[in-house]
Amino acid sequence: MQTPKSRPGSLDVPQKLSPATPRTGRKLKTLGSDSDSMTSPSPVSKTLKDKSPKIVDRRSPRSPAIEKKRPSRASELEPQLAQLQEELKKAKDQLSSSESCKRRAQQEAEETKKQLAAMSAKLEETQKQLKELSDSEEARVQELRKISQDRDRVWQSELEAVQKQHSMDCAAMASALNEIQRLKIQLDRVCESEASQAKHAESAHAEIQSLRVELAETLGLVEKLKNQLNDSRESEDLALEEFGRAQMLLEVVKTTEETLKSEHANALESYKSLLAELEQSKNRVNSLEELVCNLQDDLAKSHKITANPPDDIKALCESGECDQSEKLKAELNNLKKESNQLRDALEAAERRYQDQSLDSTLQIRNAYELVEHAKSESCQREAELEANLKEYSAEVEELKTKLIEKENALQSISCENLKAQNKLLAERETELEMELETSESILEDLKASLLEKETRLKCITEENEQLKSEIMKREIERSRASGEALALAETAKAAEREALMKLGYLTEEADKSCRKAGLLSSLMQLKPLTRDGSRIKED
Repeated sequence: MQTPKSRPGSLDVPQKLSPATPRTGRKLKTLGSDSDSMTSPSPVSKTLKDKSPKIVDRRSPRSPAIEKKRPSRASELEPQLAQLQEELKKAKDQLSSSESCKRRAQQEAEETKKQLAAMSAKLEETQKQLKELSDSEEARVQELRKISQDRDRVWQSELEAVQKQHSMDCAAMASALNEIQRLKIQLDRVCESEASQAKHAESAHAEIQSLRVELAETLGLVEKLKNQLNDSRESEDLALEEFGRAQMLLEVVKTTEETLKSEHANALESYKSLLAELEQSKNRVNSLEELVCNLQDDLAKSHKITANPPDDIKALCESGECDQSEKLKAELNNLKKESNQLRDALEAAERRYQDQSLDSTLQIRNAYELVEHAKSESCQREAELEANLKEYSAEVEELKTKLIEKENALQSISCENLKAQNKLLAERETELEMELETSESILEDLKASLLEKETRLKCITEENEQLKSEIMKREIERSRASGEALALAETAKAAEREALMKLGYLTEEADKSCRKAGLLSSLMQLKPLTRDGSRIKED
C-alpha cells in the first residue's frame, strides 16, 4: 500500500526542476544583451582616440591660442564624464543582476537540499518496502536484497559523489560571491573616486565660468571706458573747437580793441579839437564879453557926453546900440549853443569809449575763462580716464592670471585622476584575468564531472533494463507468483522513477553549470569594457 504513495512524491521533483532549464536561457539572453550594451561604447572610444592629439597638443608649451582653447577643453570633458557615469550605471546594473543570480543559486541550492532529503526519505521507504517483501519470499528476497544492496551501494556512492560535488559547488559559489563582493567594493571605490573627480571638475568649471563672467564684466567696463575715452576725446575736440572759437573771439576782441583804440584815439583827437573849439569859443565869448563891456563903457561915456543931445542923435544912438546889442546877444547865444553841443558830444564820446572798453574787457575775460575752464576739464577727464584704464587693465591681467592658474590646476587634477583610473583598471584587469582562469578550470572540472555522471546514469539505466528483463523472465517462468512479480515490477518502476529523479537532479546541476558559464561569460565581457574605459580615460 505504500508504493503507490511514493509515486506522486517521486514525480513531484522533476515537475519542480523542469522550469529551471528555461531560466538559464533567459539569464544568458539578458547577460548577452548586457554585454552587447556594455561593448557598444566602442565608437565613442574611437572618436576619443581621434580627439586625443588635441589633448597631447595642450600639454605642449603655452601660447595665447592654446590658452583661448582651454575653456573648450572643459566643454569637451563634460560629455566624456557623462559617458563614464553611464558606464558606471551599467556596471551597477550588472552587479545587481549578478546579485539576483546569486540569490537564485542559493534558492536552487536549498531546493537541491530539499530534494536530497526527499531522496533519502524515499530510500528509507524503499528499504522498508524491501523488508516487507522479505516476509513473502526469502529466496527471491535474498537475491533482490543483494541486488538492492548493490544498487544502494551504487546509489550511496553516487550520493556521496553528488554531495562532494555539491560541497565543491558551494565552495566555488562562496568564492565567486566573495570575488563579486570584492569587485563591488572596488567598483564602489571607483565610483566614489569618479564622483569626487566629477565634483572637482564641476567646481573648477564653476570657477572658470565665474572667471569668464568677471572677464566679460571687465571687458564691458573696458569698452565703457573706451567709449568714455572716445566721448572725452570728442569733448576734447569740442573743447578745442571752442578754444578755437575763443581764439577767434580773442582775435575779434583784439581787432575790436584795436578799432576801439583807434576810435578812442579819434575820439581823443575830436575831444581835443572840441576842447580847442571850446577854448576858441570861450576866447570868443571872453572877447565878446570884453567888447560888450567896452561897448557898455562907451555907452556910459556917450551918455555922459551927450546928456542933452538932440532927438535925432538920440534916436540914432539908441537904434545903433540896439542893433549892436542884439547882434552880440545873438552871437553869444550861438556860441553858448555850440559850446553846449560840443560838451554833449564830448560826454557822449566819453561814455561810448567807456562802454566799449568795458565790453571789450569783459569779452576778453570771458573768453580767457572759457579757454582755461575747458583746458582744466579736459586735463582732469584725461587723468581720470587714464587712471581708470590702468586700474581695469590691472584687474583684467589679474583675472587672466587666475584663469590660467585654475586651468593648470584642472589639468593637473585631470592627469592625476587619469593616472589613478589607469592604475585601478590595470589592477582590475589582472584580477579579472586570474578569476577567469580559475573559473575556466572550474568549468572544465564541472563538465568532466557531468560527463562522468551521464555515463553512470547510462550504466544504471542499462542495469535497470537488465533487471527488468530478468524480472519478466522470472514472471514467465513462475506464473504462480504473479502477485510477487507485480510487486517486483512496481519496485522496478519506483527505481526507474528514482533514476528519473536522479536525472532531473543532474539536469539541475547542468543548469547550474550553465549559469556559472553565463556568469563567467559576463565577466569575460567586462574585461573589454574595462579596456575601453581605460582607453577613453587615457584619451
